[in-house]
Amino acid sequence: MDKKLALSLLAGIILGVITGVETLQHAEARACPQPTCLEGTEVIPISDRGYFPQVHEILQNAESSIHMAVFELKYYESYKNSSANILVNDLIEANKRGVEVKVLVDQFSEENNAYKILKEAGIEIKEDSENVTTHAKLVIVDGKIVVLGSTNLSFYGLEKNNEINVILISQQAAEYYEKYFWKLWGG
Repeated sequence: MDKKLALSLLAGIILGVITGVETLQHAEARACPQPTCLEGTEVIPISDRGYFPQVHEILQNAESSIHMAVFELKYYESYKNSSANILVNDLIEANKRGVEVKVLVDQFSEENNAYKILKEAGIEIKEDSENVTTHAKLVIVDGKIVVLGSTNLSFYGLEKNNEINVILISQQAAEYYEKYFWKLWGG
């Protein structure tokens, strides 16, 4: 990809995050009423195959909480060492370390065995309502790291598709997205 196009895409994502923080009207309590609240936020762009190693490391280093809202979360019995399986296993290992792990998935994800595997491992996992599609791809770790983007936790999302994401290192951004996560969790 041409460097100018990549920078334009990244600028669009950052602007979208900043604008989204300001304009999301349905959030009851806005932690970021002004775009300046993201000053000091470290933004790490990731794309395509860069997602897995970054998120794998973040999940492995989680100390207190992992809150995730995802459209698609898969586990492949025939491919034990696939990237998707490793991320599912990271959630299980974090839970074993005493990290609070909560996962919200779109209702159709119950058909995939990742839902069953995580539930059996004692992880709090639940489906969204039948009246809504949770198309989000959101990971919040330890109240200070937020991963946002387009990557589904599936073979194609992690291994084949063109995907674009950002990691935000910011307690303020994490507070905002935590409120959003809890709204979805309770809804």
